[in-house]
Amino acid sequence: MPQSIRRWTLEHVCPYWCERIVDPRGGYFEALDERGEAVRSPAKTALNQARLTYVLSHASILGGSASLRRAADHGFDFLQRSSAINGRFEGWHRSTDNQGAILDSARDTYDHAFVIFAMAWYHRASPSPEALRLAEQAFTFLDDNLRDAVHGGFFEEYPSIDKLPRRQNPHMHLLEAMLAMHAATGEKIWLERAAGIIELFKDVFFDRKTGSLAEFFDAKWNVAQGSPGLQREPGHQFEWVWLLGQFASQAGANDFEKYAEALFSFGTKHGIDPAGRLRGIVIDAVSAAGTVLADSKLLWPQTEYIKACIARFESTQEAIYKDAAFAHLHLVRTHFFRDDGATWINQVSRDGIPMVSETPSRILYHLFLAAAELMRIEES
Repeated sequence: MPQSIRRWTLEHVCPYWCERIVDPRGGYFEALDERGEAVRSPAKTALNQARLTYVLSHASILGGSASLRRAADHGFDFLQRSSAINGRFEGWHRSTDNQGAILDSARDTYDHAFVIFAMAWYHRASPSPEALRLAEQAFTFLDDNLRDAVHGGFFEEYPSIDKLPRRQNPHMHLLEAMLAMHAATGEKIWLERAAGIIELFKDVFFDRKTGSLAEFFDAKWNVAQGSPGLQREPGHQFEWVWLLGQFASQAGANDFEKYAEALFSFGTKHGIDPAGRLRGIVIDAVSAAGTVLADSKLLWPQTEYIKACIARFESTQEAIYKDAAFAHLHLVRTHFFRDDGATWINQVSRDGIPMVSETPSRILYHLFLAAAELMRIEES
């Protein structure tokens, strides 16, 4: 690679986005177009605001410019303001405009997970006691309104708590957020909360017959009927490999190797294109039997494969995994990135033909976290 990962990430990618994605009227824009210019939609989703606040906070911690920290402050301010409508905390609505007017009133478990995650990293960058208060408010909102006291876990959204199918995905990111809060504060309660998600993974999400991760479920956490119940997303397989490693490290546990090994094995056996121009690239979806369901290729599963390789390297100390992580970033930069070196084609066909033109800014979270993990092991 012509630049170190640190230089590419902190001196090029993050400043490029920072210069374009900050809306001076409030929050961040949701996407860049193919020319690298902001798509000026009025909507500000809680998910995107939280993810970018995380990215810019973490980037500033790693030694990025002062402008990155100022941009993180901008996102934090927006999240703080948008949590209180008419002076009363109501959780984070799915989307508002830049003045905080509600555009989509649903309160989503997935979104709140990322608010907690962002607050953990903003606290580490600032440090801000207000960030910790907002994180606890976000969790309390979920606990009060969306916890399933009968079957476990959390419902999808409020107030429509009966929305189906139920998904593992919001819980995966709640686990990530709780681990981030534990790392940021050292408070045991966050690790205990994370342990509850781990139990749901072992009891419900992990398919012991195939060593894979089920995605969709009915109201009682039975695997969904028909094709949704058979779908497996290789990107999520790999994401859980990394998260299991994170939990094992923070909890001092050593009984997760069998799960991580099984998920990684299924993902690499069935979820990576074995031939063609994009050989080695992670595909979007397969069945529980390993049959390809969607041979298109999004960017984010590539970053999760990188993180999974790092987790496997740290678990086994086998250099093949470390080498695979760096090699995959090279593949990603070769096959997905535009000439500007900072934006990408978010989804391509099996043969690499672009399927979308805009670059959604929410995906910067995936790219940056993978790059940060690569920096960590490169410099250790």
